[in-house]
Amino acid sequence: MPVRLFRSFLIGTLAATGVASIAHAQASANVSATGTVTIFRPITLTKNTDLSFGTLVRPGSGSGTVTIAQADGARTFTGGVALLSTGPNATAGRATYTVNGEGGQSFSITVPANFTMTRTGGAETILVTLTPTATTGALSNALGAAGSATFGVGGELPVSDTTATGAYTGTFSTTVAYN
Repeated sequence: MPVRLFRSFLIGTLAATGVASIAHAQASANVSATGTVTIFRPITLTKNTDLSFGTLVRPGSGSGTVTIAQADGARTFTGGVALLSTGPNATAGRATYTVNGEGGQSFSITVPANFTMTRTGGAETILVTLTPTATTGALSNALGAAGSATFGVGGELPVSDTTATGAYTGTFSTTVAYN
């Protein structure tokens, strides 16, 4: 078969089978990836004021409660409790806090459901129920700038005609964390 005829035959055969060129096997591949990170400044919590139920007079009979509103610190009562505006610990109000951290970020607030106050010089206790203004919050400003937020914690104190008189104290922990 002459060379020219062979070449025509080969080209025609390849064209008929759909093979236009010979493929080379790929032995490696390469692709780029991007690394990312977002870094926040630490979150901090500062207590501005303590929770105080003020000074009060227990009921002559029966029971009542004293409530400190979590939103504004207003003090109210039920039952035969009398509220005083003088005396030791006369100023009543909610616990208030300031959160600082990375702007625009959300955070969670954890406050125990209750805590115990114990009478100074005695063993008597009162179980106080706590109520925060929220369980989550958001810091002001935007990512890359410092942000802040505030919140409060109020509570409810039960008092009865058998509650021992005297000063009561106790502590509770409040925690904030980035979400």
